[in-house]
Amino acid sequence: MGGMIGLHAVQAQDKIVKAADFGAIPDDGKCDMVAIKKALDHAKTVKAGALLLEAGTYDLFVGDASGKMAIDITGMNDFTLKGGIDDKGDPATTFLRHYDFKNDMYGKPILSVRRSKHFGLQNVIFDNSPRYSTAGEVIATDGNTVTLKVFEGNPVIDGTLFYTSNIWDLASKTLKKVESPTYGGDVNKRKKEYTWHVQGNPEQRIMTLNSPRVAAMVEVGDGLSWNFSYKGIQVNFYMCDDLSVENVWTYNAIGFCMRAEACENITARKVKVIAPDNQLTVGSRDGWKLYACRGKIVMDGLYMEGVRWDGQNVHGSFLWPHRVMDGHTVWLKKKKGAAFPIPEGSRIGFWNGSEEVLCTVRKAVMKPTESGDRGFLVTFEEKIPDFINDETLCQIYGWNIDDYTLSNSVFRNIAGCASLIRNTNVTIVNNTFDHIMYPAIMIGAAINEGEGTVPKNVRIEHNKISHSGWMSRHGITGAIGIRNQEEGEGLIFFDREKALEKLNKTSPPITNIQVIGNTITHGEKGIVASGTLNLLIKENVFRQVKETIVADQESNSGVLVIDNE
Repeated sequence: MGGMIGLHAVQAQDKIVKAADFGAIPDDGKCDMVAIKKALDHAKTVKAGALLLEAGTYDLFVGDASGKMAIDITGMNDFTLKGGIDDKGDPATTFLRHYDFKNDMYGKPILSVRRSKHFGLQNVIFDNSPRYSTAGEVIATDGNTVTLKVFEGNPVIDGTLFYTSNIWDLASKTLKKVESPTYGGDVNKRKKEYTWHVQGNPEQRIMTLNSPRVAAMVEVGDGLSWNFSYKGIQVNFYMCDDLSVENVWTYNAIGFCMRAEACENITARKVKVIAPDNQLTVGSRDGWKLYACRGKIVMDGLYMEGVRWDGQNVHGSFLWPHRVMDGHTVWLKKKKGAAFPIPEGSRIGFWNGSEEVLCTVRKAVMKPTESGDRGFLVTFEEKIPDFINDETLCQIYGWNIDDYTLSNSVFRNIAGCASLIRNTNVTIVNNTFDHIMYPAIMIGAAINEGEGTVPKNVRIEHNKISHSGWMSRHGITGAIGIRNQEEGEGLIFFDREKALEKLNKTSPPITNIQVIGNTITHGEKGIVASGTLNLLIKENVFRQVKETIVADQESNSGVLVIDNE
């Protein structure tokens, strides 16, 4: 795997480049971007196995963070970017991005790695100055206005917008079991109401929000956190095969903390998303999104806390037929999001109700539709099914992880799901989930959002889940949720007639799911399942859970419930 190759590269002493030799000196307050680029260019020229960065803070003055990346790496194979460690073995090299503040920013990456095979990232912390979020304690509310004292270590900036906000129980430093006051685009519709103002001397750290809606949701003594946008990707890996990420932490993020797109084989250990210095939140989006990846993915020993959406979001995408060209060729289209090459020899599943017919890709060429939708002209080895029409759901196994494991990890205080799985062949084992707003583990495709595949062969075993699932995702609440988002869901506020028409259809079944030996405590519902085929629920323990198992025979087929407490 990439980690072992990266280790070999570091051990090859004649192929190590030191950033300090090119002027990248930590803790000197000077911008290190040019020096790091020179060091990387030299490492590429001499085909070095590693770039070493000493312990300390490397200052990255990008100016407009929505227009400029700090570190951009392309085509560096068999290479490791390696920071220093402290006496505990924790990362001691910090990439600190300095930027010109503005609300509603789409942050470009601090680190972008593209088309690099056997790439390793080790012992690095990512942070921003100023941090792109803040938090404090509610000290007064009169039904119309909320008054807050911002905690030390958090920014006090007049005019910040109240994106992706949360309410906290400060005594336990956990999310309160209520809905988040704001999400993303909803703030843009009511900017005047959702703008914070500094009162008096900024050193007093007092801010107010003139919002009757928020005032009705909070009490004196509550904590409030918010981010200044909900967009951006802070660390991005694109088409990096055999990727290794180890001992990498994020203190603050603009948008997603990390994303891996179209990568094959990833090993990650000791990856942390953690809020220091009296912060309550880290970033406005996911901790680490895995999109359209393949191969074997191992996520072990993660710690994720304080992201506004999902801890780890794993999915590919669906396509739909645009036009049948002949008996072996279909022009497919993509409704949303980025598109990646469909590998030759991979398979595409065509769903006909609960039946899936698999065909092997002989050739796939990107071809936009006449209206500009992303599209693919795909020729198959086999004859295509006769039932294909423009509403046939197409499952792209070339964008599906072959084997995904999440183990020995901790997720806390996440205002989303902790583990959101829209993939096949999944193992979630020996993890701890605490105070997760949506179902801590959510298994199911999002057909309306175009995110799949429909999960198959998922094992959820020996996890501990507490205080989770008080808000609905995919139409259900509970500590563990198993259900697809139906095609019409999410459309109801935009096109009610179309939504109701689509809701009458049944999505493909979530197949072969095993939920074994988990301990679930302190919640309204434990395990909730709908739309499954062959669901085993066995030897789970429930403590202070009102409804332990909700899996009726009408919406599930082949449910087996054994020896649960």
